Amino acid sequence: KKNDMPTRLFTIATVNLCPESRREIQGTLKQVQKLLTAHETSCAQSLKNLKKKINLLQNSATKITRATNTTCPKVDAPVNGRKLGKSQSVGHEVHFLCDPGYELVGPESRLCQESLVWSGQQPTCRDINECASSPCLNGGTCVDEVNQFSCVCAKGWAGVICQSPVPTCEYNGPFVRPPRCTITQGTTHCTCEPGYTISGRDSYTCTDIDECELFHNGQAGRLCLHTCVNTPGGYRCTCPAGYEITRDGRGCKDIDECAARQNNCSMDQTCINTNGGFQCVRVDCPKIPNATYVKTSPM
Repeated sequence: KKNDMPTRLFTIATVNLCPESRREIQGTLKQVQKLLTAHETSCAQSLKNLKKKINLLQNSATKITRATNTTCPKVDAPVNGRKLGKSQSVGHEVHFLCDPGYELVGPESRLCQESLVWSGQQPTCRDINECASSPCLNGGTCVDEVNQFSCVCAKGWAGVICQSPVPTCEYNGPFVRPPRCTITQGTTHCTCEPGYTISGRDSYTCTDIDECELFHNGQAGRLCLHTCVNTPGGYRCTCPAGYEITRDGRGCKDIDECAARQNNCSMDQTCINTNGGFQCVRVDCPKIPNATYVKTSPM
């Protein structure tokens, strides 16, 4: 540094000299001063050049370090969401979105910083609780679903949000039920249990389908080969006394009361199976002279 340079290199004694000697000494001093100034300038320039070289070395070392690892770690998309942006380089951002029915919790974007660490915390996608506003009326129970909700209505109420009373019928109580309705993106969807159909305009209700009447004269034939009985949400086939339902649930087959020992024939009677029943018959063998009779049948 300039302040570190010596201020005095020579000590000159003051003597009384003649004018010519004084001029020579002054000339010498000026030359010495020029020499010192030149050395000082050269030293300062050398120091400046040295600082530049040190800075270049530092920058080169930093670039070499960055060249080995210039990206941030991989960032995944949140569950039930998406990530926009693929670059993991320093200075680049990635953005996050959630699927319909979910809301973002955390930052919408993250930046790859000089320290090779992403800014902020990893966001998550949380299910939006559509039941938070208690949309179901008249004691209905709200069921939260993905991007929609449904109402399970209390007894006697129906509709999307259980807003309508269910019409009651003294004889058809189990044949009328409330529907199950959901709201998806502002559109109402109502469905009935199997065996029921939607009916009504102002208030949706589910009315039992009378399969026995509907398929009585169908192209595929009747549902039952004998008697069809309509039930809530379905039907069943029945058979007359002495018959039982077949495995397919449609036909009837005779019950062999004799083989199944479901008869009241006495020991001296023989059971004869008939369609839908049985008969007890007494068999009298003809008497043969000098013959011995042996009973071979357990009946």
